Amino acid sequence: MGTRRKKLNENGVGLYVHLPFCKSKCRYCDFNSYAWTGQSLQSYVDALLIEAEQRIKGLKPQTVFFGGGTPTFLPADLLSQLLEELNRICGFRASSLETTMEANPESVNEERILAILAGGVNRLSIGIQSLQADVLEAYDRVHSPDQARQALALAQQHFQNFSADLIFAFPGQDPERWRLDLAEVLNFAPNHISCYELSYEPGTALTRLRDVGRWNAEDPDLCEYLFKQTGEQCSAAGYQRYEISNFCQPDHQCLHNLAAWQSFDFIGIGAGAASSMAGTRRHNIERPDAYQAVIENGGDPLSREERPNAETVLFEHMLMGMRLTQQGVSRQRAKRQTGLDPWQEYRDQLVDLGQQGLIHADGDLDQICVTPRGALLLDHILMQFLPSASV
Repeated sequence: MGTRRKKLNENGVGLYVHLPFCKSKCRYCDFNSYAWTGQSLQSYVDALLIEAEQRIKGLKPQTVFFGGGTPTFLPADLLSQLLEELNRICGFRASSLETTMEANPESVNEERILAILAGGVNRLSIGIQSLQADVLEAYDRVHSPDQARQALALAQQHFQNFSADLIFAFPGQDPERWRLDLAEVLNFAPNHISCYELSYEPGTALTRLRDVGRWNAEDPDLCEYLFKQTGEQCSAAGYQRYEISNFCQPDHQCLHNLAAWQSFDFIGIGAGAASSMAGTRRHNIERPDAYQAVIENGGDPLSREERPNAETVLFEHMLMGMRLTQQGVSRQRAKRQTGLDPWQEYRDQLVDLGQQGLIHADGDLDQICVTPRGALLLDHILMQFLPSASV
C-alpha cells in the first residue's frame, strides 16, 4: 500500500464538510443528522457552496473530511458537482494529504465510488456497525449484512485507503459473535478500523429508551472484556491501536482526526459545522432548512462564536490528546497554544495517576499518555483535569 510521503503540519488547516441527510436516523446517533423526507439535496449543496465561497476560498486544506449524515446519500452527479466546485474554491486536490468521505453500506455503489474517486476523494470510511441482522435492526440501521459485505468488497477493489466502523457492547452481545464480526471485517483488509463501545448520549432515542427501562445497557465487566478482546484481535491481525477506539495498519492513521485530537486548526462548513481557528470557536446554525434560508438571503449562517480561556483550552488538549494511546498530549504543543504547561497546571493529578499506573508522565518528558490499564479508565482520568475539579 506504500507509506505516506508527508506528515501533518501543526500550522496547517483541516476542512470538514457536513452533509446532514440519511435514509433514516439511528437511535444511538447524536450527530447533527436528519432522516431525508424529500428535502432538496441540490438546494443544500448550493447553499454549502455559497458558504464555501465566503469562508474557504483559496484555503488549500491539508486534510478534508466529508461527514454527516451520510455524504454518499447524495446521487453521483451531485457528489461530482460538489467535489468539482469545492476544488475550484479551495484547491484541496493539490493540497490535501487525505480526503475522506463517510458512507453507509446501502448508499455504496460503483457509480458513486467512481464519482468520488474522480472528484478527489482518496479515503472511504464505511459505517458497518455490525454484521448481525438483529443487531442492525435494533440500532435502526437500514442496511443488511450482505450490503455491508458488498460495500467492503467495493472499497477493497477501488480504494487504496479505506476504513470500517463497528460498534460493540450491544445488550446481551455474545463475545463470540463479536469476534466473528470483527474477524470477517478484518478479512477485507481495511487500512483502518474503528471499534466503538455503544454509548448513551444525551437526547438520543437510545438513551430515552434506557431511561424508561426499555433498553438495558451492557454489563461494564463485559464491556471491558470486549474492549480488551478487540485490541488483542486487531493486534494479532497486524493493526496497531493508536487511539482509544481506532486501529490502523502501519502509517494509516486517519490524518484528519489525528489533527483534531492534537488540537490543530480546522474550518467546518455546512449545517451545524464547527470551526476552531487561532483560538476562536465557531458553530453554524444546526437545522439544514434554517441554515439554507440564511445563506439564500445573503447572510452568515453563524449560530455562536466564542474564544475560550486558556484553562478551558488546556483541558481540551487533555480531553483530546489523552485518547492518543501512543503519543498522548504534547506539553510543548499545549504550551504554545495556551501559554500553560500541563505538568505545572496538573502536577498533583498527574503524579497521582502515574502512581496508580494509569498514565506515563514525567516532568522531564514532553509526552503525557495513558498506559494500557489507563486506556480502560479514560473517563475517570479525564475527570481529574476538569477546570472545576478540586486539586
